Amino acid sequence: MKLRLATPGPTEVPQRLLLAGAREIIHHRSPEMEALIREINEGLPPLFGTDHPVYTIATSGTGAMEAAVANCFSATDEVLVVSNGYFGERFQAICRNYGLTVHVVESEWGTSVDPQRVAKAYAQHPGIRGVFVVYSETSTGALNDVQAIGQIFRDTDVVVVVDAISGLLAHPLLMDEWGLDVVLAASHKGFMLPPGLAFIALSDKAWTAVERSSGPTYYWSFERLRHFYPMSSSSPAVSLLLGLHESLKMLAEEGLPAFQKRHAALGRAAERALLALGFTTFIQPPHSRSHVITSALAPEGIDTSQLLKTLSTQYGLTMTGGQAHLKGKLIRVGHVGAADALDLCAVFGALEMSLLALGHRFTPGIGVGEVVRTFHESVPSTKR
Repeated sequence: MKLRLATPGPTEVPQRLLLAGAREIIHHRSPEMEALIREINEGLPPLFGTDHPVYTIATSGTGAMEAAVANCFSATDEVLVVSNGYFGERFQAICRNYGLTVHVVESEWGTSVDPQRVAKAYAQHPGIRGVFVVYSETSTGALNDVQAIGQIFRDTDVVVVVDAISGLLAHPLLMDEWGLDVVLAASHKGFMLPPGLAFIALSDKAWTAVERSSGPTYYWSFERLRHFYPMSSSSPAVSLLLGLHESLKMLAEEGLPAFQKRHAALGRAAERALLALGFTTFIQPPHSRSHVITSALAPEGIDTSQLLKTLSTQYGLTMTGGQAHLKGKLIRVGHVGAADALDLCAVFGALEMSLLALGHRFTPGIGVGEVVRTFHESVPSTKR
């Protein structure tokens, strides 16, 4: 039985990238590595919408989140955390662990944060040094307006830190134009790679904050990243860099606009299919939904924990459910990275068979049909 992932990360890794990562190891201070890193470093900034370097480190996305806190701020600094889900809460926890004074703009899970509330919180706390926001909140599927939030702080000394770990690539992000100062991403989302690499881009304002910060860092040190650039400041994840080099080629071949159009179509198709099967879309207008995952509340009588277990044990499909208070109530259909229409048909075929096994009544094939219809309408000329 082939194992499949329909999660917000890790994602399915295309065979082309797996094979690239299986190449012979090269030494991390060799001319071969210098050539590899040079091409990677040229390819990353346009994806972030920046003219600044993008630094690659061997860590998870959470490592990049912690690195941003450790490098840009000092204990007792006041910061604002925009929180509308699990990863906004993670930013709060990291900031508090580093001794920062945290003010929270909290919005209910399943909503996008109103930028005007952020502006109001800034007026109430004019001494803040930074603001943290998650672009695509994968615990719920909500998308935050980081462009509007960036504009609030463009002409201030406040450093805008954006977790774009899942949102980058699937959605537009123009770091320099939008006034974003620290943008974080990771390998196991839109880059279609295994976990293990994180990416960090910093504005000039962010570098001023780094120079002002008194926090102790070594492995996480942005100063060391800048000192060793374009090479790695520590032993890099060589196999993942080989895969990343190939990933950048794949992204260039498809083109970022087409990549984003495909993800938008995947999101529409998944939403239509879930509604047809009796689910309720979790993110409701006027709130914005991410194209990375589609989250939905299960029909009455369906325990999503049991549904996910059936998907895994009977069909080899891993899908994620709700976190915290949404456990057992929510499913999150991941469709980020290399996923296409046929992948989504397979996902909903397994979902339909699992629902039938649990006694849910619906017209078989209706969910898969919505996927086919959506892609026929969206990209009728697409060929595999």
